Amino acid sequence: MKRLSIFTMLLFPVTSFAVPNMWASGFGQGITEYLITNPENVVFNLNCTMSPDEQNILQHNVLIDLPDGTRADSHDDKTAITIVTDDQQFPLPSSLGWRNGDNAWVQFIDALGNAATFDVYVNDKKVGHFSPGIKNTKKELEDLSGCRNTAG
Repeated sequence: MKRLSIFTMLLFPVTSFAVPNMWASGFGQGITEYLITNPENVVFNLNCTMSPDEQNILQHNVLIDLPDGTRADSHDDKTAITIVTDDQQFPLPSSLGWRNGDNAWVQFIDALGNAATFDVYVNDKKVGHFSPGIKNTKKELEDLSGCRNTAG
């Protein structure tokens, strides 16, 4: 019976599901990820890299995974991702390493670190609403300094 249980666990690994509207974070291969899932299974993934590109720029980005399996990436020039929180909108730049893009990114990071709720728009269409609450945001996004810096 023990062999069957181990075999079953190997065939069907246990997956953990994120609690909706609560930030989680992790680090691996030079990237810190901050993830939140809403009740409709839209996943907001903030990626903060420690590995600079060939111009010595840290190209942080945001990924949005939608329930239909599609993904929006802030690095995609043809995809416009905008975050709205506290009655302000924060369009995400498709690349970093230029003044306006870096300024927009830092403003977004500062706002996200203080957001009790936020909405996500992809190409001007609202795709998700997230409400982690200020206590969870302050705890999990306590130190976003690595995300604010764009110089490698």
